[in-house]
Amino acid sequence: MSDGVGGGVGAETSAGSGGDENAVAAPMPSIRGVPVTDVSAVAGAALWALAAVAGGLSEVERALALAPLVVVPLGIGLAAERGFDGTPGALLAVVAVTQPATAPFVLVSLVASAELTATLAAAAWVPVTGLMALAGALRARERGFAPNRLSETLVDAGLAYTVVAAVALVLFHRGVTFWFHPVIVLLTAVHFHFAGFALPVIAGVTGRHLGGFEGLARTVAGVILVGPAIIAVGISFSPLVEVVAVGAFTLAVAAFGLLALVRVVPTLDPRSGPLVGVSALALPASMVLALGYGIAAFSGTNPLGLGVGRMVSLHGSLNAYGFALCGVVGWRLVNRPTSA
Repeated sequence: MSDGVGGGVGAETSAGSGGDENAVAAPMPSIRGVPVTDVSAVAGAALWALAAVAGGLSEVERALALAPLVVVPLGIGLAAERGFDGTPGALLAVVAVTQPATAPFVLVSLVASAELTATLAAAAWVPVTGLMALAGALRARERGFAPNRLSETLVDAGLAYTVVAAVALVLFHRGVTFWFHPVIVLLTAVHFHFAGFALPVIAGVTGRHLGGFEGLARTVAGVILVGPAIIAVGISFSPLVEVVAVGAFTLAVAAFGLLALVRVVPTLDPRSGPLVGVSALALPASMVLALGYGIAAFSGTNPLGLGVGRMVSLHGSLNAYGFALCGVVGWRLVNRPTSA
């Protein structure tokens, strides 16, 4: 089989919880047959739209609010579609029930004027994301980390990364920024909701659809798995590590977008295919902006001719709306009946 990105799929095998293509889904709570995660996402979208129309949120804050209200519940639903049983499945079911009650507090934290109110509101999101991380970690430990189980490891990593985003948001509101500018701490919360949660989960679901990753595609998936953490380390301690990590991550994400366009989108139905296609197309453009930011931070040059604020704004919008939102909605529509 080819080692190229276009053909490097189909090598993953089943083994243990989360590795079986036919493994049972988590017993997700539902409301009249509709998964509570989908109901939560619809309600969250309405709340987000009201907040966006009302004003008072910056572009970065609007993108950040979208994650817990819409992207995360849909991503939880995607994660639960295969191989979540036992304790990890029970934990994910608890997350599905508690997420709708706690996600709006992230929005409250972004509009609250008092530091204590904002901090306490943001803190409500930490226990839920902590349970997500625990579910992912336990599932990964039970299943193992063999390369032929990479699709499910990506899903587990996405669940685990989200707690970093929640903690970063609390630190931002509390004014604990260490040696960073406050906006960097806020952007860390954004980074780990989208590059940390949405990207690995969507990549994992893509791997499920393709039957796994092999060859170059497996390398691409591996970079997506560890990239968000390495970039964060680079931002924290080394501009050189940051620019190298961002460069590798940019190439991997662009290659993943190509893989999705070539191997996945043509196999999807007319409802989900266009959304997954838009999601895949948004990735290379978004990553070019991230690379430009990394080069600017390391060298002091401005290769894209855009201000840092504009690069951050465009990157965040492409990630939030083009990639993450279209991606999770598109994948949730895959093989869904058009009527009850």
